[in-house]
Amino acid sequence: MIEGVGSNLTEDPAVQGLALNFRDISERKALEEQLRQLAFHDPLTLLANRNLFRDRVQHALTLAQSGHSSVAVMFLDLDNFKNINDSLGHDAGDCLLQAVAQRIVKTTRTSDTVARLGGDEFAVLLEGIAAITDVERLADALIEILDLPFALGVAFSTPEGGAETLLSNADIAMYHAKAAGKNRHVTFKPQMQDMLHERLRLEADIGRALAQQEFFLEYQPIVDLGTQSLLGVEALVRWRHPEAGILMPGRFIQVAEECGQIVKLGRWVLKQACLDVCSWRTSIAGGAGLRLAVNVSGRHLQHGELVEDVAQALRESGLEPGNLVIELTESTTMYNTDANLERFQRLKALGVKLAIDDFGTGYSSLSYLHRFPIDILKIDRSFVSRLTNSDNGPELARAVITLGETLGLDTVAEGIELEPQVSALLALGCVAGQGFLFAKAGSLEQLSTSSFVARRTALWTAQAARGELSATGRFRALNAIGRRAAGAA
Repeated sequence: MIEGVGSNLTEDPAVQGLALNFRDISERKALEEQLRQLAFHDPLTLLANRNLFRDRVQHALTLAQSGHSSVAVMFLDLDNFKNINDSLGHDAGDCLLQAVAQRIVKTTRTSDTVARLGGDEFAVLLEGIAAITDVERLADALIEILDLPFALGVAFSTPEGGAETLLSNADIAMYHAKAAGKNRHVTFKPQMQDMLHERLRLEADIGRALAQQEFFLEYQPIVDLGTQSLLGVEALVRWRHPEAGILMPGRFIQVAEECGQIVKLGRWVLKQACLDVCSWRTSIAGGAGLRLAVNVSGRHLQHGELVEDVAQALRESGLEPGNLVIELTESTTMYNTDANLERFQRLKALGVKLAIDDFGTGYSSLSYLHRFPIDILKIDRSFVSRLTNSDNGPELARAVITLGETLGLDTVAEGIELEPQVSALLALGCVAGQGFLFAKAGSLEQLSTSSFVARRTALWTAQAARGELSATGRFRALNAIGRRAAGAA
């Protein structure tokens, strides 16, 4: 590209004419275009960036108001993307982001604006919307084509709302989609603003709650399905909020993870649960064999000093390592598998038991079960509920139980609410479980007066019952009796 500049020097005695200067500005123009591209586009995916996207949204709203049409914005966020970078490297993460960008562009209309807002967040601007169902169909199509765990929030324009309001609403909807579970879309509703304010309040209150000991533990019994005797307890954290009352984990655990307090909270739960059970079990026959199950978050496993925290809790409480069961979700174990394997081996070196919680709801790779030193599979409550209300319910539960038997693992059923579920589980070979049928979570003092403790006392008093315990704390002799009875049947 050539640039020309002319000067009239006819009155200059030395020139007495016109002077024309020409120069090649191709390099400068290319640099300007590159800077313009960088200013308004994401260099990795070549999509619009946040600045350009905000400008497009503002322009679309102006046109919509004059033409009486509607505008929608979608926010997409990939779940656990940081784990991909940590386990597979940033090059693999970049390739995934590029692939996601390409799939979004191919699925949306040519008139839509697709942007990468930063990190693992994407956005789509849809103009000229004829019906809300059109946006819902696009959201469903994105969920299907991306084939990845992610959250999608949708917000529609309103006559009084500007660009920042629309973007904020889409962000709030995305947060609710993330909280509701994987691979779903949620449309913004005005009441979500109040829920966001509550979340921000809880985030600000968690630090104070830890300092002022507002958290406390309740315990749900884990019972032998055959003898109805107590095998152990699962520690469940609660929050005695000074204004909101008793809060269950679903209200604050994710907030604690996002604000970076989950490791501190998890460390307290570990220590307090070990202290509580060690003090309480002295009044129970066979108390030394009771198992204590404690849930551990993925962030505590990945970034906290979990092994050191467990060792310290055992040391300070006096709980035997073999009586502590560390529970982790299936999806947590699947990320950064090599690093997790090393952490699991260090935990096993302490002598504790390891359990996979909600088994069957995550990525279900048999290879990691062979590699990881797992002791217990916990059958998810969704499988248990299907035992009595679904044709294929027993088959799903049988698959998990059979897998456990093949690998030499104990199984524990969660969410048992009906007697027929107990019968079905026993018939399938699962002999341990927990759920509202037996008891809701409560204090250890309340559990002391339960029939489960009484039956444990009777079982431990009988000399014939003494023997080696399984991972769940059940007498192995009872397992053998159960297998012989099943074979005879």
